[in-house]
Formats: sequence, structure tokens, C-alpha cells
Amino acid sequence: MEMFELLKRIYPLRLAPVSADADKTVQILLEELPFFVHKYPSLSEHNGWTVPYSWEVKKAEIRKNNKLIYNGLKHPLGVMGYAKSFKGKVSLSELKQHISFRKDLPDAIGYHCDYYYKPWRSDWGFSAPYTLFKKLKSGEYDIDLKTEYKKGTMKVLDYLLKGEKEDIIFLNAHDCHAAQANDDISGVVVAIEVMKTLKKRKKRKYSYKLIIAPEHLGTIFYLANTPDREVKKFKYGMFLEMLGNNNRFALQQSFNGDSLIDKAAHIYFKHNFPDYYSDKFRKIVGNDETVWESPGYEIPCISLSRAPYSQYHSNLDNEKIINEDKLKESVNTVLGIIDILETDTRMTRNFKGLMALSNPKYDLYIHTIDPSIRLTISKEQRKWNYLMDCVIRYFDGKQTISDIALKHDIDYFKLLDYLRKFEKKGLINFID
Repeated sequence: MEMFELLKRIYPLRLAPVSADADKTVQILLEELPFFVHKYPSLSEHNGWTVPYSWEVKKAEIRKNNKLIYNGLKHPLGVMGYAKSFKGKVSLSELKQHISFRKDLPDAIGYHCDYYYKPWRSDWGFSAPYTLFKKLKSGEYDIDLKTEYKKGTMKVLDYLLKGEKEDIIFLNAHDCHAAQANDDISGVVVAIEVMKTLKKRKKRKYSYKLIIAPEHLGTIFYLANTPDREVKKFKYGMFLEMLGNNNRFALQQSFNGDSLIDKAAHIYFKHNFPDYYSDKFRKIVGNDETVWESPGYEIPCISLSRAPYSQYHSNLDNEKIINEDKLKESVNTVLGIIDILETDTRMTRNFKGLMALSNPKYDLYIHTIDPSIRLTISKEQRKWNYLMDCVIRYFDGKQTISDIALKHDIDYFKLLDYLRKFEKKGLINFID
């Protein structure tokens, strides 16, 4: 299914870490890829985290003088996530303590999810527009909020593509936010499209894994229940979210910020989307990169998004803000970063001394006008001229193509094409 159509099919559902619609989403995604489905029962615990019960809203009404003031069932965000049942009469002051709203988006319904992660704090409550909250008048209100808890299983989807190496590069996205198209069904559909593309490739150096799971909870229990020998195969990862809106790209670095996947992402963005912005770990968004980078795992995980955006965590995060071209652009970007990881290598030389790159039998000189007339040479050409002065020193078995691309501020893929000419001439060997 096309990405946008898949997104439109999933995001309106009443998603939660454990719910009937979460299970429905699993079935939809199994139509796209043959995922393995991990199941973690309600009330399972790890490090203080708990898999919640399956949660459904059956009725959610606020009435005054028998007049319906608000129906929380009209939108999946109308009731605070994981809220308890309550039926009775309350004063205006008490009611206001049980309504969540967004002052910055007064006509919108906000996404309230805190109780999923802190079930010991769970209470009854509605999410409603601030404009409605302000209009509430003094008096007595009848509340009829009926929610249902029952034991279920939290599902984590796991799809592996094997490569020449057992080392795994993983993609991760979450599927637990009710009625949120960009956060994060956009990440889900982009990740699936990337895996479909990688599946078609006849050759892959790395193995690739896609994990789609409820935010934090899914990844926490997945890693806790994965044998250490398998966890050690995870080399690098990308968390994908908020990729369908019209903003520029945002690259959030891994915890240390100096891994190969950090380097590959910066290289790609600098020469393809120079308006991107970047910041340190957890300075742009906060998601499962925290889990992958946690003590005992410490797997470098970057985050790709188009954050921030004004509709975040509200009912305005819907298909209207999704740009299909941005979804496709995001797929190509993830694949571009992967292509750097797939091709990055060190080189050793099969010669000694200075090479005459311009000799026709090598034809490795990038021609321009007389290089001594410096003022007539473009900035880009100066970079390549300087690279040619240095390049043969990099065939020492230590420097990688990405190292050279960063050092000389040259497009990685143009550099790769240039170095492949040396290999075809038998002057160097790629050794990784």
C-alpha cells in the first residue's frame, strides 16, 4: 500500500500501548511486511515500568441540567489516555481539575498520555478544547465516564533483513499515539517503505531490523527479553518520527554524538539538505533513543524528524498536515544515510610514491584551467584540487571515505565515484 494511504488507514484509530485498535494496527501492518510479533502480557514489570491493561472508552459524557456539554467519544483524544471510570455529580471547580487542555491551541484537543507510563497516578479525566473549558459556568455537572480495563498483551513488531554481516542497523518508530498522523504514523510508514526498498536489494553489507512498538514501553520490554547475544548485534539505529510535515529536517545526535551513523547523517544532510539543523541527544525530541542508549545497551541511536511543529500532540496532527512528497523525501534520506554506511570503507594502496594523476593511463586528474590562477577557480574546484594533493596519503588502511568527505567537505557519493576509479585502475583496494 502507498505510504499516504497506509497512514490514513491507521492514524485515526484509538491507539494505545494496549488496546483493541492497537491489535488492529498490528494486523494491518502484517499485510505490509511479515513481522514477527512479540507479546508482553499486561502487568509485566521491568525496572519499574509496567505493561498496562488493555484500555477502552465506552462512554464519556459531561452534562449540565441534562444537556450534553461534551462527548469525549467523538474524537480518540477526547478522554485522557488510560483514564479511570467515574460516574457522579461534581462542582465546576472539581470538574476543571479533570480537564486537560492546550492554551496554545485553544480550539484543539490535546493528547494526554501521562497515565500510560505512570498508572499509579491514573485518574478520571477528559481532554477538551480550551475554548470549551473557558465557557464552563458555575453549577453542578453530571459525569458519566466509563472505561474498561482488561488483561491483554502489548505487541512489538520485529522484521529482520539479513545482510553479509550479522551487525544490525535498526529503524524504530512508535504506533501508540491515538489520532496522531505525524507523530508517529509518518515514521511507521517511512520505515516500512525503507525496508521494502532494502528487501529488493540483492546485496546488503549490514543486516537491518525494523522495530515498531509502543513508545518507550515496547522497546524497553523488547530489549529486556532479547538475549544478550542478539542485542550485541545491534550496531547503530535511527528513530524515525514526525517526517510528513513541511518543516526542514532535524537531526538529533546519539548520546556521544561521534558514532559512524552520526557522521553519515551529517555528511548526507550537509550536501543534500544544508538547511537542516542538529542538536545533541534529547535536545530536539525525546523517544526510544533513550532506551537504546540506556546503560548496558548503549547502542548509538540518532533521531530523524521535522520537529518542531505547531500541531504536535493535538487533534490537528492529522492527514491535512502530511505532505506526500515529504514522506518520499524522508524515505530517500534514510536510504541515503544507509548507503553511506553500506559503502564506507578504508583503502590500501598498491603503489609507492607520487602518482601522475593526469597521465592518460590513469586519467584520475579532475581537469580545470591552470590551477596556478587561483582567483579563477570556484570554491568547489579548489576543494577537489586540494583533495587531489592529499588523496594518495589516505590509502593507508586507516582513513575511511566518510573521514575524507568530512575533512574536505566534499559530497560523499561524488567522492566514492572518484575513489572507485582508483580501484578500477588497480591502484587501491577497498578493505571493509
